[in-house]
Parts: sequence; structure tokens; C-alpha cells
Amino acid sequence: LFFVGVGSSTAVQEFASQLDIDPALCFADDGGAVGDALGLEKGVKTMWNPPAVDNMMGRNDEQSLKALGEAYKAAADNIGFQKLAPEKLKDTLRQGGTFVFKGNTLLLEHYDE
Repeated sequence: LFFVGVGSSTAVQEFASQLDIDPALCFADDGGAVGDALGLEKGVKTMWNPPAVDNMMGRNDEQSLKALGEAYKAAADNIGFQKLAPEKLKDTLRQGGTFVFKGNTLLLEHYDE
């Protein structure tokens, strides 16, 4: 299992540390090439829209959302917000999703809506 997220490699390593995930399993998509290849949408409409927020709240309990928020705050405190964000701030406005591959074969895809 690997994790890919927007932002710098410094940010990815910091989040791995904060969430107690093996940093060797975490990769940065600074610039959005992976998101582009997966067909993830871009722009404000992909982020804080009511259906996306409702879906996120529906699949996470209060404890997991609190842990994620605390990890983000701790990461920002440790390395600074500028090092957490992608080089181009617009790259933070990216649809999320979950994709499972076995080798080059896509087994599962879920696009956040």
C-alpha cells in the first residue's frame, strides 16, 4: 500500500511522521502529474462543496477528523505552512480519490464527489 498526496516531499515526510506511517510508503504529487493521469478534477468546485464535505463527514468519525486536524496543525507547526502546500497553491484545489493497483492493473477506483 502506498500513499500519494499533493504537496512537497518534505510535507509528505512530515505527514508520515505525524500519522505514524512508514515514510517509504508515502509520495508527493507536487505539480499534479499523478492527479492528471488519474483524471482527478481541479478547481474550487472539487473541494469545499456541500456533497464533498457531507461525504467526508459521513465516512469519518469525530475522532478520526480530530486526529487528522491535529496532525495537520502539528505538521504546519514543525515545518511551516509554506512547506506543506504544493509549490503552486492552486494544486491544493484537487479532487481526491482512492485507487488500488496490482502492478499496472487498476483493481478499484473511487473519486471523491
